[in-house]
Amino acid sequence: MATIHTLSDDVASRIAAGEVVERPASVVKELLENAVDAGARRLSIRTAGAGESLIEVIDDGYGMSREDVERAPKNFSTSKISSADDLHRIRTYGFRGEALASISAVSRFEIISSPDTGGEGWKVAVEGKAWGEGQPCAHGKGTTVRVRDLFYNTPARKRFLKTPLTERKRILETILGFAMILPDAEIHYVDDSRHVLDLLPAPSWRERVASVLGSSTMKHVVPAENLGGRIKIKGFVSLPSYTRANRLQQYFFINRRADREKTLMHAVQDSFRNVIPPKRFPVAVLALDIPSEEVDVNVHPSKMEVRVRDERLLFGTVRHALKHALSGASESSMRVSAAREESAKTGPYGAQYDTDSRPADLFRKGGAGNVISLEGRVRDAYSDYQRNHPADGAASPFNPPLSLNAGETPAGTKEVVEDLRRKGISDEGLFWQFNDSYIFIQVRGGIVIIDQHAAHER
Repeated sequence: MATIHTLSDDVASRIAAGEVVERPASVVKELLENAVDAGARRLSIRTAGAGESLIEVIDDGYGMSREDVERAPKNFSTSKISSADDLHRIRTYGFRGEALASISAVSRFEIISSPDTGGEGWKVAVEGKAWGEGQPCAHGKGTTVRVRDLFYNTPARKRFLKTPLTERKRILETILGFAMILPDAEIHYVDDSRHVLDLLPAPSWRERVASVLGSSTMKHVVPAENLGGRIKIKGFVSLPSYTRANRLQQYFFINRRADREKTLMHAVQDSFRNVIPPKRFPVAVLALDIPSEEVDVNVHPSKMEVRVRDERLLFGTVRHALKHALSGASESSMRVSAAREESAKTGPYGAQYDTDSRPADLFRKGGAGNVISLEGRVRDAYSDYQRNHPADGAASPFNPPLSLNAGETPAGTKEVVEDLRRKGISDEGLFWQFNDSYIFIQVRGGIVIIDQHAAHER
């Protein structure tokens, strides 16, 4: 007796839906991709019950005719490709034609669309795999998709959803990813009648990134780009002094598609190796443009990741771009510490560090470059630190105030100077202050690094 049998269409569709629709955020992602591919520049997202009760996406895209509205929720229905060769030249988000079919298989689904501005549209409702006939209805140009009671007929999938708070976070992360890479789009997100996000079109990509990351974060990032070669990169990366405890503020896009490619994560982390502490992560927003024939976007059922043909080239290009960005930032931030004495006003002290000149020249004897004493340099470093960290200098019996007057010497300076001289530091030794927080001093056997905050507390 035969033991192998063919599954019914209903069971097969629910299994296939599980590959595409993992959680409410998956539905939001698929619907937004369809809207953007349809030319939408105004996106409104509304959810209820963390996406389980309702997910609604309204766009102002091209819209669909009655025939297209009736055909769209059916398996493998798409306008993106027509032959197998098209799979090697994909420049759109959606292309497989099973997203709406999978969503409608596990929800109570409704789609309304109109291709013109006359106010006449068509509506189709799908429950499970039961399609209704197209019905005329009033609707402006564009498309509205409503997904109600997600996973109502697949309780096993519903039981594996996380807490409502977690699901809301995933939905927001998905929307922010689209907002980040679409600066000219207007995006609104309402959750349980509460406005979560209202973004108007941004005049530049940097301003859109700032609206997502926050202006305070943007103060700590530098541009990172590589516009030559097969892989082009534009983006931003934070300085080593500004890191996070997780990768939530790392956004990667390959050909405008949000991606969590591990090669990109490794390249970013490797660029900061030995620069930031372990288990800390920089902020990074990188948009990569790669020839479509070198990218496979068909490796994941829900298109959550792509595969790049030459991963070594990808790793090296990203690492080079970030290293170049960080080295430029370090050079502009590193300056030679200078005393505020009147005799040094005409000298080079206090200027930005010039990579075209040798640092030792700044401390040569004679002329305007008279050697500043080690006491003067330490006093000057203390003064810089106090001016930029006033809260750290609050006077107390255990924390005496440090002098800000160049003519005075803070308590303990002589002991510090004597200790430095015992380590082999002379008045002619190289001495830098970085970011008003760290002192770098050349010694006989290498370099001494002083954390001014820790030293001040001690």
